[in-house]
Amino acid sequence: MTRLSAPLVKFSAALHDKVPLTIIALGSSSTAGAGASNPMKSYPARLQVELSTIWPNEKIQVINAGIGGQLAGDMVARLDKDVLSKKPQLVIWQTGVNDAVRGVPVDAFKKTLAAGIDRVLKAGSDIVLIDQQYYPKYEKLKNGPLYLTAIREVAQQYRVPVVQRYRIMKHLLDSQQFTTLTMLSPDQFHLNDTSYSCLGKLLAESLRGAATTTTVEPVLEGKRL
Repeated sequence: MTRLSAPLVKFSAALHDKVPLTIIALGSSSTAGAGASNPMKSYPARLQVELSTIWPNEKIQVINAGIGGQLAGDMVARLDKDVLSKKPQLVIWQTGVNDAVRGVPVDAFKKTLAAGIDRVLKAGSDIVLIDQQYYPKYEKLKNGPLYLTAIREVAQQYRVPVVQRYRIMKHLLDSQQFTTLTMLSPDQFHLNDTSYSCLGKLLAESLRGAATTTTVEPVLEGKRL
């Protein structure tokens, strides 16, 4: 569940060549850090700490571009300004739950997701997706599972990896390692300090694994061959 399923060529090349590495965390409230006790407890901030521990001699910057409540379409609309203008080697895109909650048609969500991925790849950046967080009411949400499937299908189409946040959180709950009270904030929707820290550490370990296994692959029109 934690191993990235596709290569990160730009990210790995930057590490190999020892050039400054920029990572943009694009997303909604669980990227911005809603539910955390302070901004330094958000997952992008924790990811910065973890990556600095793994690669202490490298210059790595993680920029938090999360805005609470946004749909996938809202994020695509600000890609140029908030993401691509900074020329990141890696974009981590967390999305999907707000679209599911607000009932955005699944097909429309898939098209928006594909358009965003395509633009990031054509701009020369790697991209990793983070799917929805688990929370008690998600399983009862109309078409909720279809949005999870949509992310997986679009990711497979473009050969980009997905951090299976929903599946990981569900496993931790089902195995009784955590409860919703210890994993989620009091609103029982957003993550808390503990789960943000876990996500930052998980991502860092996933990126370390990708950096040690990635080989250069050709890219044509935004899609990896």
